[in-house]
Amino acid sequence: MSIGKPLSEMALTLDDSVFNFVINLLPDDYLSNAHLRPLLARLFGLKCGRNVQIRNNIYFECFRRLEVGSNVFLNRQAYLDAVGGIRIGDNVRLGPQVMLVTGSHETGSSTMRTGNLIHKPIIIGEGCWLGARVLIGPGVTIGKGSIVSAGSVVQRSMPADFLIAGNPARPISPLDRGNSLPDPGAV
Repeated sequence: MSIGKPLSEMALTLDDSVFNFVINLLPDDYLSNAHLRPLLARLFGLKCGRNVQIRNNIYFECFRRLEVGSNVFLNRQAYLDAVGGIRIGDNVRLGPQVMLVTGSHETGSSTMRTGNLIHKPIIIGEGCWLGARVLIGPGVTIGKGSIVSAGSVVQRSMPADFLIAGNPARPISPLDRGNSLPDPGAV
């Protein structure tokens, strides 16, 4: 049984720890959310576009494997596990406590059901809105222009321009394919 982590894994964890500490030191105000936190994130190496807002109390795991488009709003207490890679398109809004989790386990034998660790990328299409406490699992793509209703658990890919809801989540109804963006204040 191995107690320690490989040196490369420890360096990655330390890098994430320092990044999260610094990013979350700032107050939760407009200047920090819209200017200072995104600037610091870019300086650390986070790939993000223009006009990104990052609220306080967000946890980033493997932030260097996260790509954030322009005009994106990351709300407070989100958990972004980007070990498997996460791509968030332009004009996306995340509600509070959203979880994007790229890691899971294979099913093991009956003596230990937790098998080998696996990671699969998550893609959030352009113009999507993820409501409060949405959980997106490994390997999921949310199609462009979709809304994922608060509290939904999404474990499979979803189509573009749909209202998605439930646990397990499923496409509920098609949405108008107009060009309007979700109201960030309604997240």
